Parts: sequence; structure tokens; C-alpha cells
Amino acid sequence: MKKSYDVLEINKVLEKFNKYLRTITGISLLKNLHPSNDKKIIIHEYKKLDELRLIFENYNDLPIYSKLDIETEIENLKKGNFIDGLKLNLLKDEIYSANELIKFFNKVKLDLHEINRLFSMIKPNLELYQKIIQTVGIDNNILDSASKELFKIRSDIRNIDKKIHSTINGILNSNKDKINGDNYVIRNGHFALPINSNLKGKFDGIVHDISDSGATTFIEPYEIAQLENEKSILQLKERDEISRILDNFRKYILFDERQLLLNNKIIGELDFLMAKVKYIKEYKAIIPLIEKEQVINFKNAKHPLLDLNTCVPNNFIFGKDKKLMLISGPNAGGKTIALKTIGTLAYLVKMALPLTCEEGSSCGIFSNIYCDIGDNQSIENNLSTFSSQISNLSSIIRSVCSKDLVILDELCNGTDPKEGEALAIAITKYLLNKSCLSVITSHYSLLKQFGLQNENILSASFIFDERKIRPTFKMLLGVSGKSFGFLIANKFGIDKEIVEDAKKIFEQNYLSEEDRRIEIIEEKERALTIKEEKLKKFESRLSNEQSKIDIEKNKIKIRTEKLNQNKSEEFDKYLDAKYKEINDVYKEFLKEKNAKKALEKLAKINIDESSPEDLNLGDYVELKGIEAKGQIVKINNNKITINTEDGFTINTKLDAVKKIPIPKKLLKASDDIDNKILNQKTVSDSLNLLGYRAYEGVEAMENYISEALASNRNSIRVIHGYGTGRLREALWEALKKNKHVESFTLGNETNGGTGSTIIKLK
Repeated sequence: MKKSYDVLEINKVLEKFNKYLRTITGISLLKNLHPSNDKKIIIHEYKKLDELRLIFENYNDLPIYSKLDIETEIENLKKGNFIDGLKLNLLKDEIYSANELIKFFNKVKLDLHEINRLFSMIKPNLELYQKIIQTVGIDNNILDSASKELFKIRSDIRNIDKKIHSTINGILNSNKDKINGDNYVIRNGHFALPINSNLKGKFDGIVHDISDSGATTFIEPYEIAQLENEKSILQLKERDEISRILDNFRKYILFDERQLLLNNKIIGELDFLMAKVKYIKEYKAIIPLIEKEQVINFKNAKHPLLDLNTCVPNNFIFGKDKKLMLISGPNAGGKTIALKTIGTLAYLVKMALPLTCEEGSSCGIFSNIYCDIGDNQSIENNLSTFSSQISNLSSIIRSVCSKDLVILDELCNGTDPKEGEALAIAITKYLLNKSCLSVITSHYSLLKQFGLQNENILSASFIFDERKIRPTFKMLLGVSGKSFGFLIANKFGIDKEIVEDAKKIFEQNYLSEEDRRIEIIEEKERALTIKEEKLKKFESRLSNEQSKIDIEKNKIKIRTEKLNQNKSEEFDKYLDAKYKEINDVYKEFLKEKNAKKALEKLAKINIDESSPEDLNLGDYVELKGIEAKGQIVKINNNKITINTEDGFTINTKLDAVKKIPIPKKLLKASDDIDNKILNQKTVSDSLNLLGYRAYEGVEAMENYISEALASNRNSIRVIHGYGTGRLREALWEALKKNKHVESFTLGNETNGGTGSTIIKLK
């Protein structure tokens, strides 16, 4: 397994998880992660991961913080060592994190069995947390308040410091005639005065230094030395008291050792699980299903070390009836990457890590994963590529069993082609008899034919773009592929005559009539499979588009229901207002007993369900309250102009009128006369609404339609442009409701383009 670990570069995959880790324990779990063959353990780990993913999706990240290697610290405490202020603060932060995790999980309202078990074991020692806060400052130093004794000692030290400063300043002022300078200095950690060397005999104290010129002698006064001695004794007491305080912490920590270690372990485990969750999110990875049998079902799989935005995904599905996958195709076409993808993902399953596949992917647990991939030439043992591969194969053959996965690249390549081909087929047969799962890449024709004829082998081929002469890195299942050596040779500059000559030699010596027929069948199979793949993509796209349409339809339905609800609420308010008006008139009648006045007021109160949207140019209306009738000749927002039957022109509001049938005496009048009366101007062929807001555009279009009808136009054009499409949607919604519109459609290249709508009028 060590060889497979190296060949598949599992260490590089694990490095991708490292950037998400926040705890020493989490980093340690990743570093010491080993593959497992225990299906129950792997399923259990994936279950925990899935539950934590649900938490992350619904409640965001966990409040994890831990920078303490508590196991090492406890071992040091057991040896009699003290824990310092820095480590105590780190322990405090970890206890705080444990408490925050408990509070966080108490808010989670999900049925999570495995994660619930983890959180239930966390028990933060809040008493120890408070004790650390009261003892250690944010600068990691022990606080004065840590004990009464420490407070007294430090107060005494501060008092001595004050006494030292006042004493030395007093000595400085009284000995100015002996001092070179105007202040005291620090020499070797002692307060000293710069005394003139010629006068040093007249000054009592301890000499600590002499200037380079010898003119100044630095002397510590005896009074200061005595105070410094007292301070030193206090500092020793301070050190002893701090040691006593820290020794008490050693006892507290060791007393709660088991729970502190358990908390640290669970926080680290949650940190590692959360790193996997974040990997899933960033790399669009999935949690695979674990199969009972040794099968592989990787859908749209990508190698985790490749750029997932540009990498071509492939399906690797085999195992039940098809125990061996035989991959063929051109060189540099993706075969080796396919092998590494299968091997790497199968290995990651054994480590309970997410896979860069599509949802619904699954995999069995393989006891061993044997790999022979890439250039196997051994310089150290002086073995050729072929000899090195045979040596590896020998080791695999001796050990392989039905629960293993074998991955072989270019099987038996590098020797006499006929011997290598025969040996490759024999090894393939052996692996099939062992019932292990195998993946093999090869260019050998006989092996490809053997694969097509054997019902236990799944042939697969990488598509090669013959027109562009380049690989597509897309694999097809169920067909074998050509190597395209002649095409590739031609592309890279081999003389055309040489390539043509090589083709003839190949056809004369190696290509039988049966081979030609097989090649034709394979070409047809490849073409058919490619078409099927395109059809699947088209169906998938169609399904996605249908889903988008369904979502939009649902949004429109919700919006319509909301609008109807709002309209109903507005109408209710309108009725309430009218009811209040009627009630006020009734109260006034009861009070004044004036029936005529009450009837006049009631006549002016009109309840009509007609809305401004129901009114258009040319409609006949009656003014509410005064019973004046006329025809609408102008509409401007909420204002209208009416020509009455008596020849008067009245300006009023839409809500002040109600629609009435056309008077009988006017029914026989000709439409032409009506149009001449209502329209005294030429109507344009089109209306430009670019820059209009939706409601402005609808209003302008309604006016334009009325004018066009009056001018006997059958068809008009409205220019709305492209933009966000909101203006067009609003216009079309209004057109659907307009009784004068027969049909409408987007314009084309001959009548204004799709930035306009062509409207056919009734």
C-alpha cells in the first residue's frame, strides 16, 4: 500500500485539507490519517461528515479555536514542570471554544445522531476558565490579584522603586559639585551616578564602571544598593509565590486531565471534519455511497490534483459483471490520468475523504490497491521499463485476491510486441480468474479484441478529434479505440510520404480482412456512442431549461397571487371608505331630518368596480354625481378629457367617471366620422419606448394603440430594445389584456429586429 500511496500522490491530495485546519489536534489527525479496510468505520466517518455538512449548510461554521498541544503539556506537568501564562491563556481559549461549541449546538434543530454524540461528550471546565482569567493577563503575565500575598509583594516592590528614585534624585541634587552631567545612569543593571574621578574618594558607594577617558567613575550609592538588595529579596518572594500559584494550576489541570484531553480530542475531530466539509464546498466534492461489493461507480469523476474548472470529467463504472476495464486510445489522450483518478478516488474512500465526483457516486472498500503506472525504469537496480514492470507484476500476482484493485498502465509494453501482447492477454486472463477488480491501459490489438469478445471485460476508449488531430480527454464506455499513431506522426512533422509508406506496411503485414471489418464496426460504435453522449448532454440541457421555466412559472404564479391579494385588499379599503361616507350621510340625516339633502349626497357617492385600466380613448363615460355624459378624447396618466353631448370639454380624473354603453343615436354614425373627430393628426408607424420605465412604457403604448385604431391602422411596431427584458415583459402583459389587440410577436431582421414587437390590431 505504501507504493500505491506514493504513486497516486495521496500526500499531495491531503495537503489540500491542511489549509482549512485550525487546531493542533486537527493537523495531527490529518498527518496520522491511514486507510482502513473496516467498512463500518468508513461508513461511520462518512455519516459524521454528512451530518456536519448539514450543520454547515444551515448554521454556518463552528466556533472552533485551539492552539494548545494539551497532551504534551499534561505529560510535562506529570514530570513536575510548571505551565506558564501563555499556555494557561491557550487553555483558557480552548475551554471558551468548548463552551461556545455547546451553545452553538444547542441552537441546531436537526436530527444528527453521530454529531450529537460528539457534542454531548464536551464538558467545559468553566471554574478553571474563570480562575485563569483572574490569574493571567492578556500579556500572559500573572496578575497582581492572583493572590493576596502576590499583591502585597508587588506593592512593596513598587514602593521600593519609588523610594529608589526619590533617594537617588536626592543624592544627585546634594552632590552636583562632584557629578559630571545632570542625571543618574544605569550601569550593569544598577543605578549609578557619574562622579568626577578626581572626587570619587569623597563619595561613598560601589564602583560599577569607569568611562573610556577615565574622567568619570560610575558609582552606586550605598543607600541605593541597600534598597536594591531589599528589592531583590522581594523579587525572590514574588518568584516563589508565582511558582506556588502555577503549581496549584498544575493540580487543577491534572485533576481534570481526562475531560480536558477528551475536549481537545473532540474539538480536533470537529476541526478535521469541518476541513472536509469546506473541501466539499470549494471543490464541489461529494460523500460517496459505500457498496457491499468491490465495485466502482464514479460519475463525472475528476482527479483532485487537476484544475477542476478545466479538467474533463469521465464516468468510471464497472465491477459487478465487468470485473476488468480495458482502456485504449491515443498517447497523451488521458489514459494514465484515468488510471490515477480511479486509484486515487478508491484510495480516498479508504480514508473516508470526499471525492471529486457527481452525487450518486459509490465505491466498494478494497483490501489492497496495487498500482503500476508511468515510467517504471529502475536506474538503481539497472532494470529496463519492461523488466521493472514485470518485477512489479510478479509481486502483485503473488499477493492479489478478489477484494483487491489492480491498476496497470501500458501492460507488458517495452518488449517484442508479439510476446508482450501474448503476455498481456495471459495476465489479463489471470486477473479475471482471480475475480479482483482491474483497470488496464493498452495499445495491443489482440488484447483489445480479447476485451471486446469477453463479457467480463468493459472496453473503454478515449475520443480523439481526427479533424483537429488532438485528444479530447473524454472517455467512452463499451468501445475500444485506435492509437492514431499515423495521424499524430503527421501532425508533428513526419514527412507525408513516410507516413503513407508506414500505413501500407502496416496494412500488408498486420491488418487482416477481419481486422478491417472490426475497425469499421468500432468506428460505427464510436460514432454512435458520441451521438448518444451528445444526446444525453442535450437532454440534460433541456431538462435544466425546463426546470428554469418551471421556477419562473412558479415565481409568476406567486407574484400574480400576491398582486390579486393586494388588489383585493385595496378594494376592501375602497369599500370601507365608501361605507364610512354612506354612514356619515345617514348619521347627518338622523340629526337634521333633511331627506332631500341626504339623497343629493348619496347620489354623489358612487361605488363602481370599473378601474382606470378599463378605460380607453373613444370610450363613453358618465361623470359620477352630475350625470353628464361624453366621449374620452384624451388620457394623460390619471387625467382625462371628455367631449360631452352638449359640446362642452371637461377635464377630470379617471376615478371620477364610469364607463357606459355607446348612446343609441351614435351607433349608426360611421367609423370614419368618429376617427376624424377623435384624431386630427397623422399616427407614426412605430413607437420608440427606449429609456422608458415599465409603467411609463405601458401607458404610452396604450395611448399609441388608441391613436392607431382611430387612424384605421391594422399593424404597428413598438420599439423596446433588449436591456433586462422587464420593459418587454410589462408591454406583453398589457397586450394580452388589451381587447383591441389580435396578436403580437417579436420583430425579425426585416421589420426591426427582436428589440421590437409587431402588434396586429383587430
